[in-house]
Amino acid sequence: MKYTLEQIYDALDKIEDGQTMKADLQDAIHKVREEAAKNRTEKNKARDEADKNLAEMNKILEKLNLRGNEDVDASLDSMVESLKAMQSAGNDPRQLGLQMKSLQKQVKELTDKYDASEKRAKEEHDQRVRTAVRSKVMDALTQGKAVKPDAMYKILEGNITIDENDNAFYKNGEEEVSLEDGVAQWLKDNQWAVKTETQTGAGGGTAAKKPTAYTMEDLKNMTPAEINAHWGEISKGVHNEWQ
Repeated sequence: MKYTLEQIYDALDKIEDGQTMKADLQDAIHKVREEAAKNRTEKNKARDEADKNLAEMNKILEKLNLRGNEDVDASLDSMVESLKAMQSAGNDPRQLGLQMKSLQKQVKELTDKYDASEKRAKEEHDQRVRTAVRSKVMDALTQGKAVKPDAMYKILEGNITIDENDNAFYKNGEEEVSLEDGVAQWLKDNQWAVKTETQTGAGGGTAAKKPTAYTMEDLKNMTPAEINAHWGEISKGVHNEWQ
């Protein structure tokens, strides 16, 4: 018949010197449990150490290009022979490793410098291209008698594309046309952005026009339909304000 530990404790409590025997038994059980816990800890530590060593070994095999090699022993033997030959020739393999690390560091530094130089050169090149494109658009706006060419350029800038060969085009819907043609067509479609010819009144003076009620900000917030609806006022007022 099997007894539980609690039953044994209860039985000891009922006999002479039972409390002493119960305490001794509890102490013995506690020591056994401590030893078992210690063994488990050491076992886990040994397993962790083995896993760590295995990981290091796999890392070494990868560095030596031996991971997945079916004939690892033959490859290792060949490497040992090579190292022995180097030592016989007066070369220290450890020094060779240090030299390789130094060389790799120098190569990385040169590569980083080259990449930085290439990036800087590309940024400077792109800036020159953008400057040239802006100059062409500004010339086209000036030739087309646009009011405030600088302000008009900011409106048109989103329609300008530059391909990988640094050729610039004006995107008119789905169609790509030259910058000059694109600007000319845009000015034709948006007469409010074109200067009007001044009128000469009697006496040879320039006739004054009524100040505009529209600003550039107003026009940017208006839809094409709204601009057409108020074209009479815009054509009189906006030009006079910008001239």
